[in-house]
Amino acid sequence: MVSLSDVKDIMSEAPLPTPNRRGPSRWFKVTVITVLALANLAALGALWAIRTGQSVLAGADTDSEVADVLDTASGGDLTFLILGSDTREGLDDLENFGAFGGARGDVVILVRVDSETSTAQMLSIPRDLWVEIPGHGENRINAAYALGGSSLMVETIRENLNVEINHYVEIDFVGFQALVDELGGIEIAFPYPARDTNSGLDVEAGTQVLDGEMALAYARSRHYQEYKDGSWVSVDANDIGRTARQQEVIRAIVAELKSPSSIAEAGEIAGALARHMTIDTRLAEASVATLAWDYRGILLGGIDGVTLPTEGRTIDGASVVVAKEPEAGAMLANFRSGRALTEQPLRLQVLNGNGVGGAATDMSRRLESDGFLIADIGDAESSDYAQTTIIVPEGSDNGLLILDSLGFGVVMTGPVGSGYDAVVIVGADAA
Repeated sequence: MVSLSDVKDIMSEAPLPTPNRRGPSRWFKVTVITVLALANLAALGALWAIRTGQSVLAGADTDSEVADVLDTASGGDLTFLILGSDTREGLDDLENFGAFGGARGDVVILVRVDSETSTAQMLSIPRDLWVEIPGHGENRINAAYALGGSSLMVETIRENLNVEINHYVEIDFVGFQALVDELGGIEIAFPYPARDTNSGLDVEAGTQVLDGEMALAYARSRHYQEYKDGSWVSVDANDIGRTARQQEVIRAIVAELKSPSSIAEAGEIAGALARHMTIDTRLAEASVATLAWDYRGILLGGIDGVTLPTEGRTIDGASVVVAKEPEAGAMLANFRSGRALTEQPLRLQVLNGNGVGGAATDMSRRLESDGFLIADIGDAESSDYAQTTIIVPEGSDNGLLILDSLGFGVVMTGPVGSGYDAVVIVGADAA
């Protein structure tokens, strides 16, 4: 335990950093947040923890190119792109992982954290999602990383999912194993014996403590089987099932991070992961102290985690998945606004009522960024609307929600087409 004299020396040597609104990565600084928010340490001991977090920061590689394509954070929320690279470099045993060269985005997760509500949301993107990769045509989303690295991956997600990304964090297989081993393993409950002969997973029934190698095999499993009634049965043996297992592993890691046995151990855990990760340069320059304060409540509750709804397709002979609508659009709208990911957002029809080209499209983008789902865009019967008019059915309060989001316009009751919760007619006041 840190002595009072040691802490006094620390305080004299290292004053608290100047606050900075940019927040560091949950993946390796989450230990610092946890120490500050959940361990109920004395304030002087917390200063030591902050200093430890800053020292391990230097262990991570930085990516200056991806910083150029990231969005500037606004308000109290940040969105991180967490990329698990499937590079084999540094792995001792390639039997269950293959030995191809290069790297792809094997795990693609968007994490949105909000300091004002102390909430975190985790949205997994299936790696086989069929998208348009800028400058390269259509392909699986994980191909963006192989074709253009971190920058192209960020641009691909922004263009296809309309999600702003503020920070980038990449961790490889070796780093994942190192983190789990540094924690002493993670606990996962298995209702039946389970295996995946492709990834190397092999566990008995019950709550098992997985080491780094077996945790990675579980997180990567796409051919998951359980032993039931005397035979092996495939269960969620696909990319969607795999994303659910990845989220379960992340929650298990967070559970272990909540209670490091000592402050020194927290720094060692963070350092072990930092040595195997890459972060954007803006994240590397961020203030640990500010993050610890702004996001101190996040780990007190659970993490809302889901996988983007998709459906299987065969395109050009390849087995892929495509976004399932309207479910995927609704979930992305909720993610952008910070609402519960499975909640159904308001479905809006947006009509141009001022005669200005592109007015309805611009309004749709604004409303979509505020968490509304745009079901249709078109032209109103008249182009002489002076005020933006929000039409809702009799007895509905939805108009007030839209009005509050826009900050201008008027609400009226009237007929609303089937499948819509409200109609927004863009007026001249929307300029």
